[in-house]
Formats: sequence, structure tokens, C-alpha cells
Amino acid sequence: MPNSSASIVIPTYNERENVPELLERIHRSMGSLGDPFEIVIVDDDSPDETWKVASQQSNGDPVRVIRRQGERGLATAVLTGIQAANYDLVVVMDADLQHPPEKIPELVSLVQNGADIAIGSRFAEQSALEGFSFSRQLLSKGADLLARTLFRVIRSIKDPESGFFAFKKSVIADANLSPVGYKILLEILVQGDYKTVSEVGYTFDKRGSGVSKLGAKNAVDYLHHTSSLFLRSGEFHRFWKFVAVGAVGIILNLTVLYAFTELGVYYLLSGVIAIEAGLLSNFILNRSWTFRDRVTSGLRYTLTALYRDHAVRFVGIVLNLLTLWLLTSLFGLYYLTSQLIGIGVAVLWNYSGNHWWTWAPTL
Repeated sequence: MPNSSASIVIPTYNERENVPELLERIHRSMGSLGDPFEIVIVDDDSPDETWKVASQQSNGDPVRVIRRQGERGLATAVLTGIQAANYDLVVVMDADLQHPPEKIPELVSLVQNGADIAIGSRFAEQSALEGFSFSRQLLSKGADLLARTLFRVIRSIKDPESGFFAFKKSVIADANLSPVGYKILLEILVQGDYKTVSEVGYTFDKRGSGVSKLGAKNAVDYLHHTSSLFLRSGEFHRFWKFVAVGAVGIILNLTVLYAFTELGVYYLLSGVIAIEAGLLSNFILNRSWTFRDRVTSGLRYTLTALYRDHAVRFVGIVLNLLTLWLLTSLFGLYYLTSQLIGIGVAVLWNYSGNHWWTWAPTL
């Protein structure tokens, strides 16, 4: 099979009214490339018999319909289509006409010319959102913030949760893919093996026919997916390394405070020395263990990271004290309970700050 050919994978569920127009537009768009292509429709046994309608539409193009019975879910349907695809270059899109088939040649061209993944982005230049309600935009922003907080690898990508993208199958050849729900691209970006990601803006159109599948279950599935991906990606282990380093810092803090005070140093001065000893211990251990894969050599890098680490932890101390005061003074919570919650808030802040800012690959 020539490398310039593409398999277009389309998961469907109750989309019979959209399928004829979708396939016609794909036919017109892909005809401009002059290369062979195939369309793989994976239908979750739609009650409206989308699978039957799709099998009757060809326009002379190779259209294969996979009817899944007893299994449902967009992300797993996409994986089924990818496994069945004959070509190394795969395009993934929805069937609701919100992803314009006219953009497929541009995505294919980007992959042909060196990109490992090409994303149809709702947020890149020359993009527009015509089929996005305010509530859906709000949910999308919240989901995006959560994903970016958990997975630093997607930080530079404008639309890591797009459902419209193209990629080389080699990207996921050795990946441990186990998606839940409908954010298959996020799974590929976190678990895949790639170097170059390109994005092209497009207009997210209004749905053609039928009703949106987005609902409360999707939100639950998304939380399930991100937590599962966090566990599988290695970031969960990094977090607990960070917590373990923090525990060592606390022990060192108390040890230094006790030793200096017992030697006759004023206890407040001992406290300052103890705090700095704990901070330096955290910095050194995180540099050599927790974030070792991100560290760049050089004095300038080290000093910048040291400054950033102290800045992050200073804010963490403020958040800890503020939480202690708010929960105890305003809400009447027992002060030790408030302090435990404050420590938890500070730990999450400190980890996020180190994860996003302190140990950036380039400073």
C-alpha cells in the first residue's frame, strides 16, 4: 500500500441521516489528492440502522462497515477502526458533519510531509466555533484545564481533545491504549510515540441531523479516563515521588530545628534555617529523582529552577495558612483538621507549580 494513502475511520451511533452527505463530501475532498483511500465506519449497532445505510453508500469508494454488537463507546470504536485500517496513515473524524471533510486533504498532507500527528483544531488560527453552546464551551474549558494540569506533554497543543485528526499508525504501535469515553486523541498524545504535532484551524460546524451524545455520562467517563490515564502514564508515580520527597523534607526540617535549638540558637532563627534546609533537600531530591527526565545541565538552569521552586513553595505556605485560617475562623473546623486540609492544598499547589513551571525543559 502506498504511504500517501489514507484510511478514514468514522465511529457512528444513530447517524443515518448524516452519513450520505458525509460520504459524498469525503469523496469530493479526497478525489483532489488522486491517491487511493478507504472509509472505515464503525457502528455501535445503531437502533436507526446507520450501519445498513452506510453499507449502501459507496460512490465507487471502498467503504467498509463494522457493526459492533454488545459493545459501545466512541474511543473503543475508533480503536476498532484503526486495527481494521489497511493504510498506515489514519484520519479520525465524527459523522455528525461538525468536522468538515474538506479539511481532510490538509491533515493528510501535513502527515505526508513530516508530522506524526495532524490535528484539526477548534482553537488554532482561522478556527471558529459555530456548533458550540456556552455550556459546552464551559465544559470543554474545564476538561482542557484538567488534562493540561495532569499531562504536561500536551501543554503546547491548542486542542489536545479534538475528535478530528490524522496520524501515522506507528505512533501507537507500542502504546498501551485503554481509553474510556470519547477522548481518544488525548489517549494517543499521552501514550503515543511521536515527535512532531501540527495543527490546522477549522470551523466547528453545527450538527447536521440527530442529537448530540454529550451528557452527564460523558463527563463521568472523562473523569474516569483522565484518572486511568494518569495512573498508566507514569505521572501518578511522579506525584508520589514528589510526596515522598516532601516527607523527607519535613523530617529534615524537624531534625535541623531540634539540633540548632538545642545548641543554643534562638528557636525562630533555627526555624528559618530548618525551613531552608527542607526546601534545599526537596529541590535536590526532586532534581535528581522526581523530575530527573526534565533536568537540563548548567548553572543558569539550576539557579533559575531553585528560584522558581522557592517561589512556588512560598505561595504554597501562604495557601496553607490561608486555608487554616478560613476553615478554622470562618467555618469553625477543628484547627488540626484545617491544617491537614491546608497541607493537602499546599501539596497539590507545589506539585502543580513544579510540574508546570519549576522543571520546565528549557528555562
